[in-house]
Amino acid sequence: MVEYEYSRLYFKADEIEPLKENDSFIIKTPQGTFKFTKADFYREFSNVIKTKSYQEGRLYHYPTTPKRALQFLISDQSVVYKQPEKRMPKLDLVGEGIRMKIKEIGTLWRNSPNNPPLDIEVLRNWDHLIDEWIDDDTMPLIIRKETRKKGQAFTHPCGREIIVSDNTVAIWVFSNVLRGKVFTLDEIRELLKHNELPIMFASTKENKEKAKYTKCLDKHSLPGWKVCHIQPIGFNTKKGITDLDISVIKEHFKKYVNPNNMFVLPKEIGDLGEIDEFIEQQKQ
Repeated sequence: MVEYEYSRLYFKADEIEPLKENDSFIIKTPQGTFKFTKADFYREFSNVIKTKSYQEGRLYHYPTTPKRALQFLISDQSVVYKQPEKRMPKLDLVGEGIRMKIKEIGTLWRNSPNNPPLDIEVLRNWDHLIDEWIDDDTMPLIIRKETRKKGQAFTHPCGREIIVSDNTVAIWVFSNVLRGKVFTLDEIRELLKHNELPIMFASTKENKEKAKYTKCLDKHSLPGWKVCHIQPIGFNTKKGITDLDISVIKEHFKKYVNPNNMFVLPKEIGDLGEIDEFIEQQKQ
């Protein structure tokens, strides 16, 4: 039986598609544990199967758990699903009309000739590289948290090195994807060893005094573009870096550096990359 954990209801084609019709898969989320057969998934989520995100990106997730998924919650879920408390309806200052226009703009950008095309094979190879990176305990993991400490390295209680960055590593990855460049794990290891993997936009006096990794983005920057994430990468916790569970760090790292979880916008409209209605259209 296939089983995996994620911060949201997240369908992974590479895990699901090899299954037979009556084989089951389990997804553990903070909202609860869901169990589906492949037949259930194809019946109830046929719209997901047809999306470009699932077909080509090999993954699809929901920002919030859809109601039709609740029938698949199992009784021994690790976190019990709780109905939201009844409160006074929140006033929608934006309005449905504007939200629909934002969705339309999202679709226009997704299909725009100015939206840089990405090679599916390159994306798939990066996905495999990042999985290999996560599975190798000798490799440092890079996180976007407490960015004032960018370039500094911490030893997690499990013994793994954790490096702090800003959004630099995501930009570096996307820059290489646009050039069709994929690295091997050994190449990444060498870049880190020789302080050649960009970790920060620019160095400060504090960085020079405390940072272990000081390589700046330089030629790998993407002038005029903003790199955005589809699935949010925030930790939503005040815990310190070494107090975080290593599984949480791995999940963050996967979303933070995986180009399958990224898209770009011209900087002049970059704030749209923070709006759910716009982001949703970039998954198609």
